[in-house]
Amino acid sequence: MASSWWYGVALFPTVAVTALLERFGSRTFIAVSSSGGDPNVAAGIASFVLTVASFWGGILVALVVLGCLFADIRSLAGDREWSPSVAWSLAGVAHLGGAVFTPLLIVSVPTLTYYLYRRRTRLGSC
Repeated sequence: MASSWWYGVALFPTVAVTALLERFGSRTFIAVSSSGGDPNVAAGIASFVLTVASFWGGILVALVVLGCLFADIRSLAGDREWSPSVAWSLAGVAHLGGAVFTPLLIVSVPTLTYYLYRRRTRLGSC
């Protein structure tokens, strides 16, 4: 059974990148805001926009990953080659949580990597 939902699951590293961008933006904003003397307003605004866009972008991508993971699991239900358990969707939930609380990415990134690896070895189409 061919399912192309895995393409959305493969977006999961994007959330880790947005978390790094968010951290960089927030640290830059704090540094610019708390510097003595004349603050660089343009750098402060740019870092604030980067922080907000990275945060909400990470949440959006994590929602896409969760939805695509769940759809891929449902589309593979009953497949003779590999029928993944619905418990795999917990990795997507952890990934969504990782968009807000980044230490959860330590759990979700390897789990989603293993999901795609296992999907490829069992189905050969990933």
